[in-house]
Amino acid sequence: MFWLASKCQRILGKNAALWEYEVYKFKEIGQLKAISPYLPRGDPVLKPLIYEMILHEFLETDYEGFATLIREWPGDLYNNSVIVQAVRDHLKKDSQNRTLLQTLAELYTYDKNYGNALEIYLTLRHKDVFQLIHKHNLFSSIKDKIVLLMDFDSEKAVDMLLDNEDKISIKKVVEELEDRPELQHVYLHKLFKRDHHKGQCYHEKQISLYAEYDRPNLLPFLRDSTHCPLEKALEICQQRNFVEETVYLLSRMGNSRSALKMIMEELHDVDKAIEFAKEQDDGELWEDLILYSIDKPPFITGLLNNIGTHVDPILLIHRIKEGMEIPNLRDSLVKILQDYNLQILLREGCKKILVADSLSLLKKMHRTQMKGILVDGG
Repeated sequence: MFWLASKCQRILGKNAALWEYEVYKFKEIGQLKAISPYLPRGDPVLKPLIYEMILHEFLETDYEGFATLIREWPGDLYNNSVIVQAVRDHLKKDSQNRTLLQTLAELYTYDKNYGNALEIYLTLRHKDVFQLIHKHNLFSSIKDKIVLLMDFDSEKAVDMLLDNEDKISIKKVVEELEDRPELQHVYLHKLFKRDHHKGQCYHEKQISLYAEYDRPNLLPFLRDSTHCPLEKALEICQQRNFVEETVYLLSRMGNSRSALKMIMEELHDVDKAIEFAKEQDDGELWEDLILYSIDKPPFITGLLNNIGTHVDPILLIHRIKEGMEIPNLRDSLVKILQDYNLQILLREGCKKILVADSLSLLKKMHRTQMKGILVDGG
């Protein structure tokens, strides 16, 4: 029968009436599928009923074959709404059939019913969904589908939403994601990375979002945001016992002594405490650090190795209790002496340069003063 069908093109040529007659003959013997590959799709074009009849045959027996014909045949060969309804009827019996759903989306797209097509593509998590939105400017259709888009591919969805703020506002996106805070965070984080000021009204909300879903980026956010309420941030960080973030906030709010105390008592990190004291360059902080460290040999070692260029090490050495064992004390003392010698050398070097410059300038001034001055005898 397929052999006979293949001869139809040569025998029937461009005679539409003969084609339609033969199609009915094939229908009578139950072989519509055999003639479908050879059916003319233009010059001549047969009646829509002919194409619909064959599509219905495939729809009843071969979903994949039906989908292939829909992709291959121009949409104007048949009544699109008739085929759409037929597919929907079949989906009532098999609502999760991906082949039928995707084919229905293609039919909707041809019919310019992009909203329904988009919904199906999102349900199927089809890779072309973002292309469909851009190609047909469907931003008005996705305002209530933002969660679906984010669930499908949050990175692509966020980039698309941020690139089209004029079509879907930041406020609208945040509202749509209100019940999905983890997705809300992804969107607001990307917005903040693009522009530190554009979403400033959400910075307070973002503190909690970072704390809950993305702590590694909380401290960078606190550092970069100029719109973040520090008191609120401090409250959240203290509740969650986020020490590093709390230290930063205390320091930024001017409470450096409390910040240093946290570093020493919570982190027990002498290097970080010393670095913090260096950054603040505050004599009272160094005094606090010395007092806290004086009964802790490892802290004393750290101070001896780093204090020389900022505080007179004698202040620390005099307070060390007699008989206390301090790790690597000799090396630390040698380093202090080396640092001291280096300072002496630097001072002597600077003094020599200063003297040489002064002498050079003095000689220059003397030569200038000794020069003759032209006097007009008139």
